[in-house]
Amino acid sequence: MKPGVVVDASSVTMNQDYISRRGDASCYQLLYAGAYAESITVTEIHLTGNADEALSSAHDTLIFVRAGQATLNIDGALGKREKALDAGSAALVLSGDTYTWSNGSELKAVEISIPDRSGPFAQRMSRDADGYTPFVHQGSFDKGKATGNREFEILYSSDNGSAGATMFVGFIPPSGAPLHYHLYDEVCHIVSGGGELEIEGELQPLLAGSTFVVSPRLLHSVRNTRNEDLWILGTFRPPGSPAAAFYPDGRPAPGYNGID
Repeated sequence: MKPGVVVDASSVTMNQDYISRRGDASCYQLLYAGAYAESITVTEIHLTGNADEALSSAHDTLIFVRAGQATLNIDGALGKREKALDAGSAALVLSGDTYTWSNGSELKAVEISIPDRSGPFAQRMSRDADGYTPFVHQGSFDKGKATGNREFEILYSSDNGSAGATMFVGFIPPSGAPLHYHLYDEVCHIVSGGGELEIEGELQPLLAGSTFVVSPRLLHSVRNTRNEDLWILGTFRPPGSPAAAFYPDGRPAPGYNGID
């Protein structure tokens, strides 16, 4: 996937090289490493039934459930963990651990791999992490303020075990937004609602399941064109504040105080 190009599971079906199976799970590779070293990758899984065991090798795996439900089993150095997850649930599988989905019912979830500190680039992009929390749920944390009247809720950061990335859900009311950029690499996944993405004057539609990459300093704008909130899952590295945005002239956007 190229930066700024919107894809989803339906667009991936046009290239069977990016579709695989893990037991009953259909796995759609939305973002793959390609020519990049130590790259973030994104897989969307659709599951009714049971998925074969997967190994989180040389990377942490951040997971978010967009729809449906299933039980996630994690087995690793810190022991075995199991929890029934539904829409809004998130999980962190540490590097070297294995995980298995079972009892899936129309599950749609994204698995986002973040390279661990075994690589030199990831070492520089990581922070020391404390308080490993294998499972969390959206709605359990305080919200922060971003640009305009937008809000966000951090699900994972270095505060609860994620050394390599921050994962959050952003809440965008019906509105437009000026072009802006970030200094971090970010993967964006539409959880609910819809709108459009503007890059270089081109508009691309956004629907639930739409996924795109924003590379550092890429000017972009996500706009909510509906009469309901647009919920967007953002996962970025290095870890920091989701409010860290800048306008084209370099001015920090309102809501960012320069502190991560």
